[in-house]
This record gives sequence, C-alpha cells and structure tokens, in this order.
Amino acid sequence: MGGGVAVLGAGGFVGARLLEMAVLSGRTDIVPVVRSFRSVARSAQLAVPHRLADTSRHESLLRALDGCDAVVNLTAGKPYEILPATENIYRAARAAGARLLIHMSSAAVFGEIDRPDLPDDAPPRLEQWWPYAREKGRAENLLRERMAGDGQVAIVVLRPSLVWGPSSQWVIGPASELVRGAAYLRGDGAGICNLMYVDDLVRSIDAVLARGAAAPSGFFNVADDIVPTWREYYTALAEGLGIDPATIHSVPEDGYRPGLLERLEPLREQRAYVWLKERISLETRTHLKSRIALRRNWEPLPGAAAPPVVTRTMWEVQATRYPLPTTKFRATFGTPNRGSFRSGIAASLAWLRFIGLGDREPDLHASRTGVLAAAREH
Repeated sequence: MGGGVAVLGAGGFVGARLLEMAVLSGRTDIVPVVRSFRSVARSAQLAVPHRLADTSRHESLLRALDGCDAVVNLTAGKPYEILPATENIYRAARAAGARLLIHMSSAAVFGEIDRPDLPDDAPPRLEQWWPYAREKGRAENLLRERMAGDGQVAIVVLRPSLVWGPSSQWVIGPASELVRGAAYLRGDGAGICNLMYVDDLVRSIDAVLARGAAAPSGFFNVADDIVPTWREYYTALAEGLGIDPATIHSVPEDGYRPGLLERLEPLREQRAYVWLKERISLETRTHLKSRIALRRNWEPLPGAAAPPVVTRTMWEVQATRYPLPTTKFRATFGTPNRGSFRSGIAASLAWLRFIGLGDREPDLHASRTGVLAAAREH
C-alpha cells in the first residue's frame, strides 16, 4: 500500500504507543488523527504532524483520511458514541478510497470466556450489563453486515483481551490498590487473566497492515502467549512493588454487592449526565469529591489498609475460566508477539517507579511467585 495509514484515536493509550513505535522504527506513513489538540500531549515530542477529526462529522473525517490507503480505528469515547462513530468511520474510509479498515473491538463482547474453543466468529453477547461491552458488540454486528456486501474495503476486526503495559489502567489500577492495601482476588485468584501487552498489540496491527488490501475481512482474537492467573499477575506486581502478596484480600465467591456508584452507572452513561459534567470544571469536581469523601470517612486512617472496593467489572473478569483462543490470527497473519510476561511486568514496574509508585527493583526471580512456571500457554 503506497498511501498513508490514518490512526484514529492516536492520542489514546494504544494509539500513542503505535505512533511511538512507528517513529522509533523509522516509519513515515503513519497519519495520527485526534479529536482535539490536547490529545497530542503524550506524543508531542515526536514532532509528527497530527490531523483533527470529529467522528460525528463525515466531512471532518473525509479531510482527515485524505490520501490514506488504510484506516486504524482506535477511538474511545462514551458507550453511546461507539456505534455511530464506527458507522461514520466506515463510511468515510470508503468514500476516501481506503482499501483496509482495522477496527479495534474488545474481548469484552463475550463477557466471561466460558469455553476453550470459542470461535473468533462467535457473535457478541448483547444482553450484557456493561454498556461498553454491549456497544462494542453492536459495532461488531454493524461491521459484520458491511463485510458481507463490501468488495472495496477489507475490514479486519481485532478483539484484544485486557491491554496492559506502562500507563495501562490494568497496571495502575491493581498497583494503586496494592499500595493502599485494598487489592483483592476473587476466591483463590485462580481465574484466567487474559492479557494483551500493548507493544504486541501494535505488532498485531502492523501484521495486518502489512497485508494491505489483501488482508481477509473477518474477526480475530489477539492475546499474549503466556496466560497467568489473577493471583500470579497480582503477585508479580506486588513483589515488584515491595509489597507482601499476603496482604492481598481474598473475597468469597459470593462476595460481590453493587455499591452506590455502580447502581448509578446507567445514569452516568446518559448524554444529559455527560453534558452536565462537561460544564463543571475539573477543579470543582475534584473539590466536591474530596468533600464527599471526608463527610463519609472514605479515607483510611494513616497506616491503615483501605478496605477492598469490589466492582462488578473486576469481579466478573476475574471469573474467566479459559484463555482467549488466538489460533485464527496466528494462522492468518503470523505470530507477531515478541514480549513475555516477565518483560511486560518489568516494563510496567519501571513505569510505576517512574511515576512514584513502588520503592525497589522488582524481584522477578523470587521463587514464591511461581509465575512463569505456572503460566499456561495458548
């Protein structure tokens, strides 16, 4: 493919890392596209020109995709934005003459992975409680319909598991809870932790881009080759942060109870709520949260461990029974994964120390972790 590669959502976690890796490797065909210039902050030092586009406006997208043979959709946003944005991006890519559209979905569309032979073409579960997963599933169904009738644009939907690495929510979240003494595992932590290291996800995208318009349309699961349990993952982070894994709480299998914030979650996803929130300054919102926390005594006493706050998302993801099957992707695009669980933990811990979390070098050879020995391969 001789044209550019438009990366929509280039200011996000995966998009920014894709741009970094492209620049470091000498690539010059990447065209980063963001919604606003504030999204350029993480990649500003790379000195790569960015384009602006609003996924809700067709003409805006057309201008951003001009001259690009391939489009990579890494956009995030509110759940109610996912389906219309996907439709608009597909229409604009087609109108701009692109030959390949890579759409980033999520293994969340399946809920818990409850069978070892889950096919990549399995339909998403639209009855899920989580709005993000439902809307990602609806976007998949839309693209499934477009695949059937489109001979102009190859549509490749990648379905990664939990994307982790430096600056990932799946690193900073557990690490913060470990430091506060609020980390927990469901039962004995034997659930499968389906991870996808961000650099290997970028390499998976590159493997599809290398096929260009010849890439076969379809759905492809992608994940790490090594699959730890949740206990192994938390133990590796804890030991690297200098924290005794014995401080990790064990919550019984029936220990989940929805809290006030989770009961209000459907309201928080409504357009009216988002509209109001965006009109209240960040400083005001932070002040209000602090006042509420003080009134309710949410902050633990100095030196005391914080009680675990069990969320439905973490509760259900820790119940995963099987690794995400990735045979189809490897058979079609090869095996681009280069990282390992050990190297991913090391990089994540280095970043955590850089931002001030953790107090010593990780002891990756500690015998009590048993992480690598116990990890299962796909």
